[in-house]
Amino acid sequence: MITLMRSGTPGTVPLFESSVPEPVDMLAEVIRNAFRDGFPDSYKSVFMRNNPDISERLAARYGVPEESILCTTGATTAVSMIYTGLLSPGDRILVETPGFDIFANMARDVGVEADFFRRQAPGFGISVEGVLDALQPDTRMVVLTNLHNPSGAYVSDETLAELARALEARGVLLLLDEVYRDYLGTAGPGLDPRQHENVLRISSLTKIFGLSTLRCGWIIAGRHLLRRLRDYSERADFNVSRLSHCVAAEVLARADKFDAWRNEMMATARPIAATALSEMAEQRLIQAGVPLLGCTCFPQLVGVGDTRSLSQWLSAKHGVVVVPGECFGAPGYLRIGYGLPPERLTEGLGRLSRGLAEYRANGQKRHSA
Repeated sequence: MITLMRSGTPGTVPLFESSVPEPVDMLAEVIRNAFRDGFPDSYKSVFMRNNPDISERLAARYGVPEESILCTTGATTAVSMIYTGLLSPGDRILVETPGFDIFANMARDVGVEADFFRRQAPGFGISVEGVLDALQPDTRMVVLTNLHNPSGAYVSDETLAELARALEARGVLLLLDEVYRDYLGTAGPGLDPRQHENVLRISSLTKIFGLSTLRCGWIIAGRHLLRRLRDYSERADFNVSRLSHCVAAEVLARADKFDAWRNEMMATARPIAATALSEMAEQRLIQAGVPLLGCTCFPQLVGVGDTRSLSQWLSAKHGVVVVPGECFGAPGYLRIGYGLPPERLTEGLGRLSRGLAEYRANGQKRHSA
């Protein structure tokens, strides 16, 4: 599927993207202005420490102390550091499903077993009692995405705080992947690490601004957990780039412009996606009730169980690439990324709708044979 997603076939519309497009013109302007007279003041050492300008700006953005932030080379590196620095072989984690398979796969790579609890469609919310009921005696961590990947569903801070308190009483950590949280402007600052010492929050510029090239992520956590992670980071993680994190600091100094750009793009994209999905639901191609809060959604198809074969067929026959539900442990669903310019998005959703209708009309068995 990765080969399919990255094939780059001319004319193919990529509805598999999981962030807004890279704002290359805005990034180029930031770099030109910052480096016009040589290296800017934000060009600071990151050896065994954060770029202090990034810490300061993230602290202001999320309303947390600077000392509660640890910068990384991205959200994936943050997950790896958390697993390796805080867990031991033989421990267990509890991971949501449908969900991003990297959380379980990376855990297994370090000898940690993964169990699962289900987030129920179509809303994909969570039940605190449901999560607690799924804990095992040796569960050491619960892993959630918020906004949910793949559906984009949001769990409120009130629910997360209730869950965090219940887990803390049981000696269990709560890892919140918040790479899409900033897409929801009404989400608020998130859980305060000073009040929830068992909570770790991760995010990155890759998702919130589409800036994967900067390789800038972060962990927000309380003093005790962050001290352990810093100790591990100083022994094992020397990959943070002084130059890229300098540029990241300059981007964060202009975060209001990047936020406005993303918000404007999504404000244009969501009605287009909502209209197209509503029409597909009226045609009984997908189930109704798909939340549109982030930049991805996860509709269930009507009468299609093998969405991997369907996705391959859609790419080959209709030039549109989506992610099959099998990649998230949920056959029969498709993840659709709708953080695209309006013309591209309209074309991609049109191809998807026509493809689903043809697939159903002609018989899926014939297409997959």
